[in-house]
Formats: sequence, C-alpha cells, structure tokens
Amino acid sequence: MLKVDEQLLNATKGIIGEPLEDAILNLTHSEAFHHEIFGALLPLDSILVTKTRAQNLIITLAQKYWGNVDLFLHATLQETKIDLENANDRLEAYFSSNSGKKAIHDYITIHNRLEFESLIGLVFGKEVKIAKSKSVGGLRQIYVYQVGNKYFVHTILNDNHEFWDVLFIKKIYSLFMQTSLATIHNANELIKHFKSLLESHFTLNQSVIITNHLISFLDQENIRSYHLKELHLYNLISHFNGGKRHFRKVDSLIEEIISSWGNGKWALSEKEYTLLSYIQAITAAEHNDTARVIEFGKYLIENDRLVNHAIELFLEYSDVLPNFKPEPNTLVKRYDNNYLEQIFYILIDALVQNHKYYEVVELLKQHEIASCISLYEYFNREQFDEDAIFKIEATVQRDIAYIVHDSPQHVVQSIEIWLQNYPEEKSPFFEIAYMTSKHICNVLKALFVTEHYELFEKLMEVYKKYLKIDTHFADLRDFVSAHVKS
Repeated sequence: MLKVDEQLLNATKGIIGEPLEDAILNLTHSEAFHHEIFGALLPLDSILVTKTRAQNLIITLAQKYWGNVDLFLHATLQETKIDLENANDRLEAYFSSNSGKKAIHDYITIHNRLEFESLIGLVFGKEVKIAKSKSVGGLRQIYVYQVGNKYFVHTILNDNHEFWDVLFIKKIYSLFMQTSLATIHNANELIKHFKSLLESHFTLNQSVIITNHLISFLDQENIRSYHLKELHLYNLISHFNGGKRHFRKVDSLIEEIISSWGNGKWALSEKEYTLLSYIQAITAAEHNDTARVIEFGKYLIENDRLVNHAIELFLEYSDVLPNFKPEPNTLVKRYDNNYLEQIFYILIDALVQNHKYYEVVELLKQHEIASCISLYEYFNREQFDEDAIFKIEATVQRDIAYIVHDSPQHVVQSIEIWLQNYPEEKSPFFEIAYMTSKHICNVLKALFVTEHYELFEKLMEVYKKYLKIDTHFADLRDFVSAHVKS
C-alpha cells in the first residue's frame, strides 16, 4: 500500500465525502491544491512512484492477496481443470521466478489492470470466471498507468471498497489537473475509467458536469494533440448519453469540434465524421428536424459509411451505437436496437414527412435492412414469382411467434396472446408494436403515392390484422383520403 493510501485510510476510517476531502486538504495545507471543479488535489509526488517501486508493489500485493488458494478459492476453481493439489506450489514458483514477474509486469503494462482471473490465466493458462460480487483474497484490482518516467499505482481492496473507488477518482482527477496530457500513457482510457467510477458513486448529471469541467480545463492547459481531440469526442459522447439536460448541448459541442478539428494535423477522419453524423442524425430525429435527419442519414448510408466504420466505432465508442444483431428477416421489431436499422427507420420517417415518397421506395428496393427481406424480395422478384406478396404475412406471423414464445412452434397461440396484449401501453409487446406500426404506416404512405397498389393492399391487410395502432391508423386513413381528394 502507498504511504498516502495508508494515511488517508487512517484519517477517514474509510469514510468518504467530507472526511476524505478534509484528510486530503490536511496533506498539503495549501489552497494551491484545491480546485473548484472537484475539490482537493493530491500532490503528484504522493501518488506517483518509480518503475522499480511500482513493480515491487504489484508483485507484493498480488502475492499477498492472491498467492494462496484457500478453501473458498478451492471450491470456486473445482470446475476447472486446474491441478488444485499443486496450485499453491505453482503460484509460489510463479511469483518467485523472474519470468513470472516479467509476465505479470508485461500484462499490467498492456492492460493497465490486474485481477485474480487474469493472474490465474497467466499462471495456469486457464480462463476462469468469478462473479464480481465475490472478492478473492480481499483484493479486487490493481491499476497501473505510466506517467512520464514514473508510475501511477492504485489498488481496490474489498474492505472499504467504496473508499478505494472514490480515492481512485480523486487520484485520477489530481493527476490530470497537475501534469501534461502527453505524459500520461493511455490517457483516454483513464478518462473513461474516471467517468465510469463517477457514475458508480455520483449521479449521472454530476458525472457529466465534472467530466466536462475537467476536459475543458485540459483543453486550456494542453497543446493540440490526437489525445486532446479524443477527449473532445469523449466529452461529446458523455453529453449524448447524459440525459435531456446535457443532450441539448450536443449540437453546439459538435460545432466546436468541427471548428477546432475540421482541418490541420489532427483533422477529423472519415470514421470520426461518421460518428458525428450518427449523433447528429439521432439528435435531429429527437428534435424532429427532418431536413437534418435526411442530410446525415443519407451521408451515413452512402458508400456504406456507417457499415464500414461500425467495428471501429464499437471498439472505441461502444456506448454510442446500439449494437444488437440486425434482423433483416424481421418486420416486427424494435428498430432502435441496431444502429443501421435505426438510421433507416428515422430516415424513412423524415422522407415521408418531406413528401419524398419515391426515395422511400428506392431505399426499400436497394436495402434489405431498410425494412425487411420480404419487402425487399417483393420489389426485386422475378415477374412470375406470385408467392412473393404472401411471404409478407408469413414473415409477420413468424415474427410474432418468436416475440411471444421465442419459437415458431405455436403460431396460433402466439398470435392470440399478441392480439390480446400488444395495444396496451403496459404490455411487453407495446414498444415493438408501436415502432413497427409507425414504420409500416410510413411505408404504406409511400406505396400509395407511388401507386404500388398490390403491395399497398396486402400490407394494409396484414397491418390491420396484426399491428394496428389506432392513432397511426387514423393518420394513415386521413393521409390517403387527402391524397385521393387532391
């Protein structure tokens, strides 16, 4: 344990809040170590150690808490193929050998953290999963980040674990407030961990405000760099996911990012523009700004931009894109569960509101995922394929069976349960039905105007039989009536 950790634990008795704040202030007795963003700062020399000291701490802590397979661990590991009779000897030998120590150091240097599961993997070459609620040996994690030629080490113990979490938050905050961004290895990962810890111990609103203030401070104190651009993007995402109050600031933050990073050495890449366009499309849909939904929605599907960059975006910004597996075979679904289906859903809605009905039909013809495969196949069928139109109802029946019973074996019973429940707002089926109803009504409007009457009549029949939402149906009926009169 670091000296500062021991001092603060003794001074606070493991109590966070004001006792921890006062204990940190008492370490320095200086106003220079207090900032309005998030209170008292810990001096850098109290939280950074040399490489040798960091290496010794890691091995000492890991061996102390995880170097012995006790009765609890024996029961936990029994289902694995680990030789438990000799497990302690293997652990002791591993910690004693230079190759074992080096493997631990290499692992934690790459991953910035060490947990018991990781250690077992290194020592025995076996993957072990232990419930997070179970503490192993009293130690949860060891964290290590390189800062210049020194190291930032922090441990999360099971006893007073909330204290260790909040102290970690204070340490990360103190580090960023007192040193150059360029010296912190994996700075962006550390900021993300900072935000994650904040959300665990403070409200979402507080965590967004604190992170925003910290990144604004870093923006003023650091020269332009790739890391700084990444922090700007992360701050945007924090607001995007931060609730209505912070969501309103998204557009202005994007304008600032484009202004700051639109060109130059660290100019935004197409991947980053794709991220911004996705956020702008969703924001525009929330504000019912249909012109901007069309602008950004078309940009995203043009040249398959969103598809081409999706894997990178998932890896780097996993909390932005809804990434449930797409369901092009399915018509009845939550269209907002998958990023691409979501974009087509809001784009089709915006096109209908702007009377661009032929463009809607073109999307249905060109993209299976714009609605579902049965509609796509109808538009692209051979002339002699008379069964294509009947596949639509079969698709809907199958969808309902999977939604209700997760199986196509009881279609009749599934449909009966669906029809009895889907119109009720408290029903587990209502959100799916509501979203599907809105989508189908948009498609029906486009089909009627573009004179695809055969498909219009069949889809209308299916809609009224299985999916009708009264408000949507009334709007559709008024639309058709007004179009006929005009």
